Amino acid sequence: MGCTSGHGSLNDRQRGVLDPRARTEKLRGLLAREENPVIKPWGGRIPVALVFPNTYSVGMANLGFQLLYSMLNREEDVVCERVFWEPGQGGPPLSMETQQPLGRFEILAFSIPFENDYPHLPEMLGLAGIPLDSKRRFAPQPMVWVGGVTASLNPEPIAPFVDLFAIGEAEALLPELLREYRSCRQRRASKRECLEGMSSIQGVYVPCLYQLRYDKKGLLRSFRPMGGAPEKVVRRVASDLESEIPRSHVLGPCSEFESMVLVEIGRGCPRRCMFCAAGHLFHPVRHRSLESLRPTIEEALKLREKIGLVSSSVCDHPELQGICTEVISRGGKISVSSLRLDRLEDYLLEGLAKSGHRTISLAPEAGSQRLRDLIGKNIDENQILDAVERILSVGIRRLRMYFMVGLPTETRQEVEQIVKLVKKLLHLGRTISRGKGLEQVTLSVNPFVPKPWTPFQWHPFEEISELKQRIQLIQRQLKTEKGVQVLYEPPKWARIQSLLARGDRRMALVLELVARGETWEQAFKEVNLNPEFYLYRTREPQELFPWDFIEQGYSKDLLWRLYQRALLRKNWN
Repeated sequence: MGCTSGHGSLNDRQRGVLDPRARTEKLRGLLAREENPVIKPWGGRIPVALVFPNTYSVGMANLGFQLLYSMLNREEDVVCERVFWEPGQGGPPLSMETQQPLGRFEILAFSIPFENDYPHLPEMLGLAGIPLDSKRRFAPQPMVWVGGVTASLNPEPIAPFVDLFAIGEAEALLPELLREYRSCRQRRASKRECLEGMSSIQGVYVPCLYQLRYDKKGLLRSFRPMGGAPEKVVRRVASDLESEIPRSHVLGPCSEFESMVLVEIGRGCPRRCMFCAAGHLFHPVRHRSLESLRPTIEEALKLREKIGLVSSSVCDHPELQGICTEVISRGGKISVSSLRLDRLEDYLLEGLAKSGHRTISLAPEAGSQRLRDLIGKNIDENQILDAVERILSVGIRRLRMYFMVGLPTETRQEVEQIVKLVKKLLHLGRTISRGKGLEQVTLSVNPFVPKPWTPFQWHPFEEISELKQRIQLIQRQLKTEKGVQVLYEPPKWARIQSLLARGDRRMALVLELVARGETWEQAFKEVNLNPEFYLYRTREPQELFPWDFIEQGYSKDLLWRLYQRALLRKNWN
């Protein structure tokens, strides 16, 4: 993590920064290699920049971003062009379609799924010469809208930069937002009048209409609405997922999933693991029917041979077998990102093998049974071993396994049990495949980050030094195992994510300095803010959180009770 705008004495050539003409030619070249981009004339239309504050390859693999691009460009009076963040871009960000600078658009619609991309928002605004403070932006300067997962979890760290947040699902929110904006535009309403009107839409949060008060300890004490804004912003949920099927509309040459078309088959997860924000956020659980998916599958197979099935819990879809059969019977192939260990059906494994899958991803998350029970995985070692045996039986010999370190109440001994579990899997592979064994086992080890709207939102982040030692323990004890690779997210990046996940509005002062090129340590020191306040402090039961103004549909008391119940497992063996 880190912004590329401050590299000391390095010149543009050394930093890899392209001059404006070269950047324009690069975008045009990339656009020429895309399939299905939308290029519309600007005359008489509302120009919207759909901004993804990360690289092109990451953004084009995001289904939410693809959905917004499609929805916006279906509006006759809207022209929507995409803008991506580039490391070391060095000049005003330009749109993909016609290479327009951000300042030419009326609306900058940021889609932000990851907290670590927060610094890129002020960086991009700054490079475009647009005031960062939303209160200092007036027409003809663009309005800044933000949606995405992070907006529904905790938008506060970037709130001072943003005019409005869309809390919830685009299918429900976007049409109403556009209607209100058209009305404001037609009657030439002031920005304040427009924002006050939009704040009455369910799911819209306008930060400037709320007054915050902190006490001497730095704790948030009140979050008071003004100008008719609601006390609670109710997350907007789409009532009908059948009519709008998110899929990859534009296929890019450098996308992470350029070899397939992604199709969302459902939303939400019934498991609600204790650490998982997605499981708590995307409720209620909704599955798209096979009947509604058929036309999308047919369209997708005209573009690519392989379809990536997307859902928070693919294996829980009640018509998954029918979906797989539909794709394969039409001559297509299927792909999934990760599978439920306790829901591995033969038809799915066989379908993946026939589709050329060489690697299966599984997520035990923890090595010990106590920790797996504590976080709500509800799987035992025998189920893990059985899953691997069944995967090997269809000829797939590569595994990717997801684990976390730094989980609440985790011990060093339980970290060692990750190693023991992996060695058991390797032994099993050699036993049932006549010595061939598993060809490769890749461990993806990530530090646990407490997230808002989960039972662990009260829990502190683990010390960096301890996280490093736990990751090194796994690396050291698996070093001699052939075919085992240990990948990990650096704890320093997880630390930043933890700061931003549970930070408040004061974090915006830090983000602004980081966007200008200062280090995180320098920025915290300059604004006189202690990062340990956000990282290592156990929250009090009734503490007012910066995100408590959002109404998610379940109570904070319920999350607290679940957290306390989990901690009771501390001494279980």
